[in-house]
Amino acid sequence: MQIPTNSIGVINKVFPYKIVIEIPDTTKINYNFRGDLYVCDGINTFITIYKSFNHKFIYQISSLYEIEKPYDLQDDESKFTNKAFFDAIPVGEIQNGKFQYGVSKFPMIGEEVYLTSIDDLNNILLMENQTWYLTLGTLTTHESFIPKFSIDTLLTTHICILGNTGSGKSTTVRKLLNEIVVSAKREDIEINDANFIVFDVHEEYDSLPEDITNTVCVSDEISIPLETLTLEDWINLVQPSSQVQLPVLMNGLRFAYLLDNNGQSISDWMKVFCALELYNNQQTDTLPKRTKIVTLLENIEDNDIQYSLTQYNSKFGNFPDEEEEKKFKENLKQYIKEKSGYDYEDCKYYITELLQEVQCSTSSLLNLQQGIELTLLLEESKGNHQVRSHCQTLMTRIYNLIATYSKSLLETNEEKIKKFNEILEFKKAFTKFNVSGLEDNDLLFFTGYLLRTIYQKQRESRENNKLSKLYHFIFDEAHKYITEESEIKSIKIFEQVAKEGRKFGLFMILASQRPGELSKTVLSQCNNFILHRIRNNVDLEQIRKSIPYLSNEQLIRISYLRTGSALLVGEAFPIPMEIIIHGEEYGNPSRTTLPSEVWKRKS
Repeated sequence: MQIPTNSIGVINKVFPYKIVIEIPDTTKINYNFRGDLYVCDGINTFITIYKSFNHKFIYQISSLYEIEKPYDLQDDESKFTNKAFFDAIPVGEIQNGKFQYGVSKFPMIGEEVYLTSIDDLNNILLMENQTWYLTLGTLTTHESFIPKFSIDTLLTTHICILGNTGSGKSTTVRKLLNEIVVSAKREDIEINDANFIVFDVHEEYDSLPEDITNTVCVSDEISIPLETLTLEDWINLVQPSSQVQLPVLMNGLRFAYLLDNNGQSISDWMKVFCALELYNNQQTDTLPKRTKIVTLLENIEDNDIQYSLTQYNSKFGNFPDEEEEKKFKENLKQYIKEKSGYDYEDCKYYITELLQEVQCSTSSLLNLQQGIELTLLLEESKGNHQVRSHCQTLMTRIYNLIATYSKSLLETNEEKIKKFNEILEFKKAFTKFNVSGLEDNDLLFFTGYLLRTIYQKQRESRENNKLSKLYHFIFDEAHKYITEESEIKSIKIFEQVAKEGRKFGLFMILASQRPGELSKTVLSQCNNFILHRIRNNVDLEQIRKSIPYLSNEQLIRISYLRTGSALLVGEAFPIPMEIIIHGEEYGNPSRTTLPSEVWKRKS
């Protein structure tokens, strides 16, 4: 090995986290060595300190500055001159031709510093002997270098792509997906064996090849079978408060399940039971009580009950005598016994046992509405007069759910359900769900539902030793729905997949402009980060906490990255590196519409 003869300076100070290099002459830091031109481009330039022929330290310049120093240190009256200094942060070591990230030893004061050689850059950036790789762009400091990243390493971890609007985040995602296609063609690999599931929030991923992409408009083309929804799905759909509304929703779903399987009969005898409970337990407000009881019983097909209602005085809210009142109660008890098989006195315990045995599931939105109504009636019959007012927002969301999705995403349409099931076979490399028509809460529901469905399928396959597929989920604008868990949202499935999904072949690629709003649990499980420009202090602080091996200099640098530039850190990248993403051919970057383009001049 031949050491270059053109040292750019000597080490002046050594710290665990950086070195300070004194530069004697800034006009001589660029040089030609063995026919290659070495140029120091300042910040981010790689430098080398030769400990021995087989041992080198690799650092990266992080700052440049000048300090005044006297010509003659022995003479206090001597003139001063400016000296240039470079700060550099440690990158790694090369020992016996092999690069390792991080340093175990440190250089000494007075050792000479050189620009890193072309061969060493190739070694560090895995430019040689790299197969089954993809590329994203060029190094900002070495435009001739296009780093290669192992697909096996990159796509077997969770990835987070972060950046403010207009910083190039979407371009990076498009570049990544299209480069996978390019790499598959180069290696003669069947790309349709891949399963990339893209949730396209802003319709930005039209560049994916049509022949290997299945595009689905969620709002119009498919329906989800209601009976496959879990309690977590219903929570995300209905958004109940935890104290009152969640128990009502759960029992409403249980009653809906009973209605699915037993028809209207359970609803009828339950109404009769609630009417009798109201009559026996509510001692005041006789006229409102009568109105409520008559409303419950007026559609019950039983002649004896309907006759008794005619004797129930509408003016005074009572019966003409004790005999008629007794007959009224007996008629209700007899109906309950005939329809439920249980005596009235035992029904309270029977209902409790019945609800404990059934699932929180239904195949009908209307049955869910009726099930919640039965739940509220049961609570009111116990004397809980405030429960209905506490659940007004819950009922409003149920009505809205029926109005919004009973003819679209949750429609009981066999053809649309069949199409949805066919999509779940994932026969093409990319499945792009157009979710631009969904609100944030519905995004959470749909993405969570699909993630859980495939997660359960992969778990079963692994248990049967038949795990033969990998799935990669691209969550665009992830901060909208994969947020810190609150009392009305459930992101358990995202956190579960973040922690356990890799062993079941599930991987997540999160794209977000607000890392501070993302679930900290999900973010902490990401092993690779592509960081575009971010300026919000809350987001930067979250990045600091989530990526402990990111230096302060690199964190500050993120705020000043140009559009299209990104800092890459993580297991798939040999070192933290700043690159310029080359993905313009796959779509235009996001931009704000300008007033000068829209406002018209007066004619």
